[in-house]
Amino acid sequence: MRKTGKKLYALLLAASMVALTACGGGSGDNGAGAGSAAEGSAAAPAGGETESQAEIAEGASVSQETDIVAAVNVDFTTMDPMDTSDTLSGGIQRMISDSLFGFDDDMGIIPMLATGYEANDNATEFTITLREGISFTDGTPWDADAALANFAKWDDESLGLKRTTFLCNVLDAFEKVDDYTIKITLTEPFGAFISNLAHPACVIMSPKTIEAGVEECARNPVGTGQYKFVEWIEGDHLTLELNKDWWGYDADICGGTALADADAGFKTITFKPVPESATRVAMIQSGDAQLIWPIPTESVSVLESDPNVTSYRDDGIVVRYLMMNTQKEPLNNPKVRQAMDYAVNKEAYIQVVDNGMSSVATSIIGPAVQYYKGNEARAYDPEKAKALLAEAGYPDGFTTSVMYANTTANQKRAEFLKQQLEQVGINLELKGMESAVLNQKIQDVDVPGSEAEVECYLIGWSPSTGDADWGIRPLVAIESEPPMSYNICYFENEELEGYIKTGLESADDATRKEAYEKAQDLLFEEMPMLYLSLESNTWATGAKLQNVKIYPDGAINMKNAKMAN
Repeated sequence: MRKTGKKLYALLLAASMVALTACGGGSGDNGAGAGSAAEGSAAAPAGGETESQAEIAEGASVSQETDIVAAVNVDFTTMDPMDTSDTLSGGIQRMISDSLFGFDDDMGIIPMLATGYEANDNATEFTITLREGISFTDGTPWDADAALANFAKWDDESLGLKRTTFLCNVLDAFEKVDDYTIKITLTEPFGAFISNLAHPACVIMSPKTIEAGVEECARNPVGTGQYKFVEWIEGDHLTLELNKDWWGYDADICGGTALADADAGFKTITFKPVPESATRVAMIQSGDAQLIWPIPTESVSVLESDPNVTSYRDDGIVVRYLMMNTQKEPLNNPKVRQAMDYAVNKEAYIQVVDNGMSSVATSIIGPAVQYYKGNEARAYDPEKAKALLAEAGYPDGFTTSVMYANTTANQKRAEFLKQQLEQVGINLELKGMESAVLNQKIQDVDVPGSEAEVECYLIGWSPSTGDADWGIRPLVAIESEPPMSYNICYFENEELEGYIKTGLESADDATRKEAYEKAQDLLFEEMPMLYLSLESNTWATGAKLQNVKIYPDGAINMKNAKMAN
């Protein structure tokens, strides 16, 4: 069975006073209840609602006494939010820890551990009020001191964490006003500050864990979240257990409406990395797993016809790229990169690789991201590609390589690109590898791009703030070259740096819009990466599992998930 939906997106900018007191509409009382069809949530399955999908009566869920298994396509990388650059790990961290501000199901910003904020007109000073009555799962109280311990970590560039540049370059001072109020002063105007605080990199960790050091943050996270971390055995499983004392169940603490129904959540959730697509599908069909995501595109129709499985598809903001190391010959030549763009048939890619479950990407960011500006995709034209290669001095083509995590889906992507590029004389060598090994070769390096091993790299990216800044800066800013972030293209362009700086510093909507539109035009011409597709989010559950969702950025959302008896 299949459910589909159309997402609406909202982005809150931090240029004026905002009072946010309630937690949001995650519960069945004032939002889409479990199993219902509503705007912004999954629609009813084709063929009508079945008994197992009928709305679970309040108190009738058995999920809090149930252990479930979720099969995912790759392994986790770390449990330290400030060192995380993959959506999968970040999604699990959102379950363990809460943030000052978060997202509702449609990525509208909601207050979480904060209740609201005031900003000056220039968006350089933010006074944030904190929610009372909350503790970390190690017993440490949530208060201004705990908040400042996290800001201190975010501001500590010496830690060398991958997300350090996310905030450290704009943080000037952070101070305690009283036990539940803090004041943040920025070095310059930053219109996206509050949306950045909602990013999963800024989920709040216990001060005790932070004090214990980065290794403890990476291996034994402690937060205020709906779930507690149990263990992570790399390559085998990661287990969470329910935190029944989670503040999000308490309507009084939440300001009137709880974040989740009192009977939502599961006793334990064990996440298993299963790179083989066919194995994940077999697990959901046999009942060995109660949740898988994403659905292998070739298996969508199979699961839609299975009465014991409910499959879902929704709009997302993940763009898939082929990154090219622009500091290595011949990829340092824009004509070569444009030639590769002409050589790849994007429409065929969508049908062959994604089974029609995506659309052509027209920018580095997707249409639902703030300040998106698309460009008309280059039409498939092998002859034009050959002509550009000849102009660049490569009439007979050349040999290069692509690295990628060795999932079934990535292998399919790489093989398609190899076949396409061969038609214009480019020999693409395929280098699939385990995620941990790939991260060491791609991210954990600190050398110029010309000395890096990577030549091309397959990656998908979603700006989890919903803002253009985090869809552009981590991928192409000079400051984001490894090991700091994900500029695997090693792209360096001073004009682009100016646009990024303008968009980052300004609190004026029109100024930011103009800067990011110019940035997208420049990137389309320079083409440091091929825009392959804008992906849909897909997931499947056992028929008795309800209200599991995927955020538009591709992260799992199980806040109000339940299971029927």
